[in-house]
Amino acid sequence: MQNTPSATIDRHTFIRLVGSSVGAVLLAPCALACNSGGDTEPVAPEAIDFTFNWNEPNTDYANLKLKGGYVVVRNILVAQTKAGEFLAVSAKCTHQNTQLTYRSTEGQFYCPLHASRFDQTGKVINGPATTPLVVFRVTVDANAGTVRVTSA
Repeated sequence: MQNTPSATIDRHTFIRLVGSSVGAVLLAPCALACNSGGDTEPVAPEAIDFTFNWNEPNTDYANLKLKGGYVVVRNILVAQTKAGEFLAVSAKCTHQNTQLTYRSTEGQFYCPLHASRFDQTGKVINGPATTPLVVFRVTVDANAGTVRVTSA
């Protein structure tokens, strides 16, 4: 019968190895989270072309009748400025994909998560976002109450 040497480690080495392993497991999600903090690409669906009616019952579409009002339809934020112009941009912030709002008093699109702001052309005014929003064309027939959104 052969004697095989047993592999033993002292207590200090064991605690050091276990501590290093646990530390690596606990720090991995933190490192991954730091890496994902950058801008996300704006949602730019291909060939956008849809129409909705702001008189449609049980919807928020009527908000567009008011200057300064806005709605989100199919991940696109459609707003009426204080001057009465209609705008449409991708509804998600390009930093971390958070739902945007429209601040009519400033005429800006705003991200409530990290306070990124975008002007009416989708350009970044204030980060942390660095990528502009996708802009869409809006055609409104106020008499019929129809709003058409198409790719720019």
